[in-house]
This record gives sequence, C-alpha cells and structure tokens, in this order.
Amino acid sequence: MSSLREAMSMPRLAAHLFELLYEQGVRHAFGIPGDFALTLFDALAESPLEIVVMTHEPCVGFAADAYSRVRGLGVAVVTYGVGALNMVNAVAQAYAEKSPLVVISGAPGVRERREHELLHHKVKTFESQWRVYQEVTAYATILDNPLTADEEIHKALDIALTFKRPVYLEIPRDMVTAEIEELPYTPQPVKRTDRGALLEAVSETVKMLNDAQSPVLLVDVEVHRFGLQTQVVELAERLGVPVCSTLLGKSAFPEHHPQYIGVYNGEAGDPRVRDLVENSDCLLMLGAFLTDINLGMFTARLDPCRTVLANSERVRIRHHEYSNVDFVGFVQELRQSPDLIWRDPSWIVPMQPRVQPCDGMLTMSGVLYELNAFIDDETLMVTDVGDPMFAATDIKTHEGTSFLCPAYYASMGFAIPGAIGAALGDPFRRVVVLVGDGAFLMTGMELLTIKRLGLNPIILVLNNRGYTSLRTMGHQQATYLQQFPEVDFAQLATTLGGAGFIVETADQLRLALAKAKELPVFSVLDIRLRPDDVSPALQRLGDLFAQRLKG
Repeated sequence: MSSLREAMSMPRLAAHLFELLYEQGVRHAFGIPGDFALTLFDALAESPLEIVVMTHEPCVGFAADAYSRVRGLGVAVVTYGVGALNMVNAVAQAYAEKSPLVVISGAPGVRERREHELLHHKVKTFESQWRVYQEVTAYATILDNPLTADEEIHKALDIALTFKRPVYLEIPRDMVTAEIEELPYTPQPVKRTDRGALLEAVSETVKMLNDAQSPVLLVDVEVHRFGLQTQVVELAERLGVPVCSTLLGKSAFPEHHPQYIGVYNGEAGDPRVRDLVENSDCLLMLGAFLTDINLGMFTARLDPCRTVLANSERVRIRHHEYSNVDFVGFVQELRQSPDLIWRDPSWIVPMQPRVQPCDGMLTMSGVLYELNAFIDDETLMVTDVGDPMFAATDIKTHEGTSFLCPAYYASMGFAIPGAIGAALGDPFRRVVVLVGDGAFLMTGMELLTIKRLGLNPIILVLNNRGYTSLRTMGHQQATYLQQFPEVDFAQLATTLGGAGFIVETADQLRLALAKAKELPVFSVLDIRLRPDDVSPALQRLGDLFAQRLKG
C-alpha cells in the first residue's frame, strides 16, 4: 500500500484548494500580497484563477463579496494580521447579508510559530486572527495538518455553498506546497426535511392563498442566493398576484415583470405598495430578512395572523413554525402544487417610480428619472449606502440579479470595489454605480484597479458635500457632518485615466450618460446637488429615524 501511495501523485495543499474553487465556477481571486502570503500567491499564480490585486484590503473584501453575489462564490486572498484583520468589516458584511465568500489568509509557518514567539503582524497569540474570523464566518480553520487539510477544505466550501455565508482558511506558509491526502468527504448535515411536515406546510399555505381575497408575494434576497428566481417567477405567474421585494432583495424578482409593483419598506416606502402589502389577507414572504432597513425602521405593520414567512432559517405560518422543513424544498413543492387557484393578474398596476423630470438645477428626483430612461436589460447597478441606496427604490431595473447594495449591514465604501467584482462576475452587462461623495472618498482609489483591468463602469457620484443621509436624521445643523474636502471628481477621473463629466442639469446628465455609454474606459459623472436635496425615500426614512431617536 505504501509503495502504491508513493507512486501516486499527491496534491499540494494550495494548488488543490484553487483547483476546487475553479471547479465551483470561480475564475478570479481578489487580494493583496504580503510577506506571509507570497508563497500562497505563487501557488495562486500557477492556478487557473486570475489574480486581481486591489489597493486596500477592505476593497478586496467588497469586490469578492459582490463577485459572490453575482456568480455564487467569491475568493479573497490576503496576508496575515495587517491584511486579514484590515478586511474584517467587509467579511462581516458578507456574513450579515449571506454572501458565500471564501477568505484565504497566509500566515506564519507551523515551525516558525514554535521557534519564534514574536513575529511581526502577530497581535496577541498566533491564533488571535483565527478567533476574530470565527465571529464573522460560518467556519474558520487553520490548515496546519496535511492529514486533515483536504477534509477541512471540502467542509469549508460545503458550508459556504450550503449556508451562503463566508468561510475562513488560514494557510501557514510552510504548508502551501505540503502534500496532502485526499479522503472521502461526507457533506455537512443540513436541515432534514420531514416529508409529512413539508406537505402539511405547503397544504396550509395553499389553503391560505386560495382563501385570501388579496394575497401578495414578497420576494427577498434568499430567493437569489439559493437560485430560486425562475421557480418563484413561475409561482407568481401561477398565483396571478402582485409581487414586491425589499431593498436588500431588489431585483431578486425581475422588475419589468407586469406583476411587480415595487419595493416594500414600511412607512418609508411607496404608499401604494405599503397599502397593498399591509392590507393583504395573505402575505407570502419568501427568503425575507426582517431587518430595520427592510422594514422602514420597523414601521412595517405586518399581521402574523396573515403571513407566511419562509427562509433558510425557518418556515413560519401564522404563529407556528415548521422546524424541519427546508426552504428550497418548500418553494419547489409549493410551486408544483396542483391545488393553487389561478387569479387574473390584469388588474395589477406595475411599479411606478416616484420620480419627475426637472428643469434648472438637477435634483435627486431628476437623477432617478434620467437613470430609469438610461438603464436597460444589459445594465447591472451597484449602489453604496445612504441616499444612493434608498433612492434606488425608485429605480426600475430590468433583469433579475441586476442590482447590488449592502442594505442590511450597510457599510460605506462598497460600491466602487463592488463594481469591480460585479463587472468581472458578469462581464456581459455594463455596470452603473450610484455612490455618495463620502463613500467614494473611502474606496474611490480603486479607479486605478478599474483602469488597469480595462473595465468601463459608469459611476455617478452624488456630490452634495457632506454626509447627507445622516443630516436628514435630525442632524441638519451638525457641523461634523459637513466637514468635507472640495473635490472635483470629474477631474480626478481624468487624472486617473478615465473620463470625467461635471453635471448640474438634466440635459447635462442625459448627454453625459450617452457619451459614457460609448466609451471603452470608466466614466465618473460628478453630479452637483444641493446639500439639502434628497430622494423621497430618504427624506421619509430620515424623518422616521429622527422620531425614533427622540422617542
């Protein structure tokens, strides 16, 4: 047996890992090299994955997160301590919003750890970084044993793909080329569906839907994460009911579908959508996150007696739960139920964005109006937090999975590096970015990476010289929210190798968008807005938040 094993070629740890990632559809790995990760990057360079070197570790995490949202799995490769710890915030966002991201960190070698107590980049103990990542990933391990490395790699990838959460693999530098044994792997146990319970849950849901006079379907982000979009469209068409989404789940259901009515966001959202949802006698919520942002700072009035909530964590019908019913199985079984009553959908009024064209100085409403006229089936939108994100409730995208934003964890700085991940994850669509000036200043130097990669996103910077979204929350006079440098974003774009446009009117915006669409390089539209001008959605949300702070 030993001679046979010696005759066979045993896989090298890092090469084996990168090959497995390639088999899962990953084509790019985002990262920044460092001394503890140089051998790891050498192995990565020899793998079938393309290395995308970024300018800052938080941007690595944001780009890999966006890539995973579009493609199903993303990879971030960084060095020990200063690199991996610098990326924790971005990985925390991926965890909070269920984005399957694989974090791979270089680290001091196993032998080094035994022989030298004080190595640079070490914090408290050599395991400090691993313990930190245990808090922001679904699985974290140090691959320091050739006999168990293959099993741990398979386990990490299985967990990431099954639960749609980040995982963490730390590779000591003397383990990168270590020969490892490939062993049979048993997949992680997931929620085991009891067939009887599944049929009972579906039967109860079907009865609620059939008995209802005004049922509504609410589609959220997990429908996208678990690849259920086609099934949910078929279910909606069988039901013939109005369909809405949340902000986090925007575009999980195609927004040009005649049954789609818009984004539900409690008191902060479109009153027409709010009334249809809250007056529904059967609200079917699929893949929903019941967060404060998704529910208009918890102003949503959803009666549990009239709701069905199904996501990866629970299936709840009225006031009771089916603990042993899988979300994917529930959706598939419900879609196939022969007992569903079909309704005539012709009465449904599709989504009506709350925007108007403007004359004179450009307003947020005017920006949204022009964007709605500009985007098409080949557009993929990425927004940052603040007014770009809330304003997007009145942007009508076309295809499914055509909108990305961090609408739960809500970390500023996502959009520019996120555009890189989105563009590489889906090279067949043009990325349009909506970002505030504050968020741009955090990660905007990734324009250098965009230029180097030859990408051509169209970036709209809402230049209102301050943290406007925070000012609307009862802090209009706070001077610390207005201490902003004067930046000519159009000139910056030109300096960094792209095209820049100063935009102050609707005509200028329309012309700039048309020119940018024809350019092979990235474009930055420096949109000059009044500091007090915000979208209808943000204005309402700011009022609600200010009331909450006072109350």
